[in-house]
Amino acid sequence: MVRQLSVCVALAACGARPPPASEPDPAERIAIIASERGPSGTRLVAIDERGDRQLVLIAPIAGVVRDSHPAVSPDRGWIVFASSRGRTLETTSLWIAPLGSESVPVPLTTGPAIDSHPTWSPDGTAIVFASTRDGGDFDLWRVAIDSGRAVGEPVQLTSGATHEVTPTVAADGTVIYAAVTPTGDRTVESMLEERRPDGSIVTLTPGPADTSPALSPDGKTLAFARPLVHDGTPTSELWLMACGTEAAEPVLAAPLPLTEESGPVWSRDERFLFATSVMRGDAGVVFSSVIHIDLNESPRRARMLRDHAGAISR
Repeated sequence: MVRQLSVCVALAACGARPPPASEPDPAERIAIIASERGPSGTRLVAIDERGDRQLVLIAPIAGVVRDSHPAVSPDRGWIVFASSRGRTLETTSLWIAPLGSESVPVPLTTGPAIDSHPTWSPDGTAIVFASTRDGGDFDLWRVAIDSGRAVGEPVQLTSGATHEVTPTVAADGTVIYAAVTPTGDRTVESMLEERRPDGSIVTLTPGPADTSPALSPDGKTLAFARPLVHDGTPTSELWLMACGTEAAEPVLAAPLPLTEESGPVWSRDERFLFATSVMRGDAGVVFSSVIHIDLNESPRRARMLRDHAGAISR
């Protein structure tokens, strides 16, 4: 049985370090939450820094379900995610559950729209997400949260002609996101924008293929994905940019061969970046794994999370 794993959110301040001599509770050894694809759809699993699967986070239900794009609250009490529960696999709503083993989730959003890419505000009082509830394009919305429940109706933040997706939120309420424009022939262009608290929109990067922004916990550095030419072929790589500047630099001095990296997430101490690394094999077969990079290391190297759980296809 082939399973594939992609990183979704970093929880721990550590990287791939040996566990302590006395084994703590499994929930305390979560390093990342990953989306694992298998015969029953896609489920969310917690993995420790050794690569051991610790918990299946959400209680399973009958049928094929796609649970994806999880985000953990700043106090580590709740997990919100996009799910096709009660819908077709191609459409998702937001669900929320206590962070734990096989928790029973409840719907956070309802209706026919597609809701996805949730992220928490740093103070844990709101969730920003992408939704088609105002028409065919994805716009960004914010809903207030208290004790795992929505407070009031979602408030629309953007309404541009692009698809606004994959938001990340600063402490002052600024939202940075990817603005994606279809260009025909199944291709798109994407740049990074920010919506400031006064509602103004500012372009941060020119594109044409900048995606998946992630603010560091201190709000000073933005990680994102951007193509870099390697042996004459552009592949998606991880970049860092100091907030308030336009100067971006690749995380790795030399790109990883034959792979594409995206979806960066930070460790709590800002030392490590986790990301999804995708390798396309023969006959269109896609292999995905989780990598982590020690930003204090020189030169920086990408390492694959060890897979004692058997969830990463190689």
